Amino acid sequence: MDKSFGGKKLTSKEAARLLGVSEASVKRWADGGLLPMEKTAGGHRRFRPEDVALVRRKGRPAVRTPARAAIGQEFASGQEAALLEETFRALLDRREEELSALLVKLYLHGQSVGAIADGLLCAAMRRVGDLWHAGELSVAQEHVATRTATGALRKLQAALDVPSPVRASSALCCSVEGDFHELPLRLAALTLEACGLAVFDLGTSTPFSALSEALERFRPDVVCVSSTVLVGLDRAAREYAEFNRAARRFRATVVLGGAGFADACVRRRLPADLHAGSFRQLEGFVATLAANEA
Repeated sequence: MDKSFGGKKLTSKEAARLLGVSEASVKRWADGGLLPMEKTAGGHRRFRPEDVALVRRKGRPAVRTPARAAIGQEFASGQEAALLEETFRALLDRREEELSALLVKLYLHGQSVGAIADGLLCAAMRRVGDLWHAGELSVAQEHVATRTATGALRKLQAALDVPSPVRASSALCCSVEGDFHELPLRLAALTLEACGLAVFDLGTSTPFSALSEALERFRPDVVCVSSTVLVGLDRAAREYAEFNRAARRFRATVVLGGAGFADACVRRRLPADLHAGSFRQLEGFVATLAANEA
């Protein structure tokens, strides 16, 4: 594993590289109270990734922001397995602070939210789910892992260096009725926010009829619906048809994602502008929309 991802704190050299300034500047800002720091027993400065991200996002003191990695970029060869194991252990051990520091570090080093979601969080949570189904983990442990991931995502959200859209763009996010899985919904909302959209999260278990009403009220550019499980396909298809007509009337782009929409029969009955198979695919789709509107 790349040593730059080990531990919870950044060195002065690492912080300087991420902020695009000299190490001397970082030390001067730290000593002047402009960049929060801690000191080791040996007197070395250490910085929380969240604090470095906040300084970079606010642009105070003046800093140059490194460009984000290309959408869909994979982790370095041989790195992903070690990072995945670290993520998995942090989830099970309820080490939220350590996990959030890892996610923010990865984001600062150029990984997109979609890459972090697909390559680490979703993969680690699938492993948790598989172990639960096999009876090797309890329901309580699965819930702890989910809460740990959700808490870490809140801190990653605070670190986002959100681009300014060409025009005000907005999105509605929710999961289908009967689906109470929060994590995929949070990841979808965070992915869209990182792409520069103003996101309103309607929450879990939202009927398509309620989503039709929300369309008229909020007039979003994008509607993103998550489904880990989809029950009552016939009823869902009827309600979705009305929602889809409303989306066309208000010129909203519709994205459906998750295992509940993976079956080809379901996709035929619930057509959408995109049936997303990954968060990186969602990123690429939104980037294409933005480019077409520019």
